Amino acid sequence: MVQSVSRRPVRPATVADVHRLADLAEARGLDVVVDAHGRHFVTSHGNPFALHVVTGFSCDCRGFVAVGRCTHHSLLLRSLGWLPEPEHDMPFVAQTPADCASCSGCGVVHYRSGNQERCLDCGGSGRVPVPPAVVPAVQPERLAA
Repeated sequence: MVQSVSRRPVRPATVADVHRLADLAEARGLDVVVDAHGRHFVTSHGNPFALHVVTGFSCDCRGFVAVGRCTHHSLLLRSLGWLPEPEHDMPFVAQTPADCASCSGCGVVHYRSGNQERCLDCGGSGRVPVPPAVVPAVQPERLAA
């Protein structure tokens, strides 16, 4: 049985996002590994025996596939010196209030077992879910009659 997944629009990554994710990767103790052929890999936080294949443009982890940014890719950009400088007019913050606290804004929850799943709290968007508008059950014009 094929399960259909609806995709929400994902906000583009900002320079602050990439810096925050690179800091998070360093805090988690992730390392960049280069093989004899010059290919880059980054260790996994959720599975100590896994390596993620990363390039200057992508990563094979679910977070990058889902939202286009992840700690692995950000750490590679920092290690290569390709991380853009943060904007000077905008102060860097560790996490914005709009980022989902459950997945740190990446849209994917990593488990120690090595499993990765789309964040249920934000639906994989990486943003804090907006509560639906409350609609009154009774129309105001009917109350006046």
